[in-house]
Amino acid sequence: MNTRQTKTLAIVLAVLLAGLFATTLSNNHRDTSAGSMLFPELKSKINDVSQLTVSKAGESVTMNNSAGRWALVEKQDYPVDTGKLRGLMLSLADARKIEEKTSNAELYERLAVEDTAPDSQGTEIRFGGADSQRSIIIGNIAQTKYRYARIPGDAESWLIDQNPTLPGDASGWLLAEILNIDSTKVQSVTITHGDGETISIDKEDAAVTDFTVTVIPEGRELSYPSVVDGMAGVVSGLNLVDVAAAIDRQGDDSAATAVFTTFEGLQLTIESSRHDENTWITVRADHTDANSDEAREIEDRVSGWEYQIQSYKADQLRRRWDDILKAEE
Repeated sequence: MNTRQTKTLAIVLAVLLAGLFATTLSNNHRDTSAGSMLFPELKSKINDVSQLTVSKAGESVTMNNSAGRWALVEKQDYPVDTGKLRGLMLSLADARKIEEKTSNAELYERLAVEDTAPDSQGTEIRFGGADSQRSIIIGNIAQTKYRYARIPGDAESWLIDQNPTLPGDASGWLLAEILNIDSTKVQSVTITHGDGETISIDKEDAAVTDFTVTVIPEGRELSYPSVVDGMAGVVSGLNLVDVAAAIDRQGDDSAATAVFTTFEGLQLTIESSRHDENTWITVRADHTDANSDEAREIEDRVSGWEYQIQSYKADQLRRRWDDILKAEE
């Protein structure tokens, strides 16, 4: 081989090696091109995620997965709505980069993708397991169904093809359902207030539409026949607004006790009280059959907790005679 051929071969080899090096370098970094996945590896590893933290404007909520049970740290490890959590993770796993936006840090605020701080607008989501953590800053909504986003530490910000659903506060992540007993199954309700005022309603058969008030004060009458029927509906779709560890409320002047009994023998006792214009309740479940799975399942979920509930449910739960009777003439 002559000198010219040797030089040519050396040049070709150098070019090939440079190309190989460039390819290797590219494979060791994230794909930053439009159309690529935001987190290419997340789809296959989504079930390995065991912790998720959501931070906005200096406040954070953290959710941990322990033995298959997701719980919210800031709410004393109350169960999380895993449907909302999984929806968020799937949205991130499916997210693709549509278009690169600004790389100028001074312009991040316009998209709400600036670094997390007490006065920042965006939401930072950190997720992962024991071995690794990833994060993303989710900014403003764009074109009604997309979002601006930026991975912390990267200069580039992106328009992504997903619009992750993010509850507005910690309570929005909680498993909302407290009770969901069909009102047609309720046989009787008794509400007793701290001052002794008591209202009792019942019906003989589940097929009967309206409840009967057991005893009506002499000389008074119901404002209309079905006025008390809503009381039975309290235990249907009863959802929390907030939750806290139960505390002793004995001696509370605002306390009232409501007892719901179903035709199947389930008994639900709901203690309620008023605080800062909100109604908080505790729930206890019993059954005529000591081995009732339904009562035990409810008791396991609600024992040790008190719940803030919706005002329209609270109004039915704490009814008094003046709420259901015609005004005295």
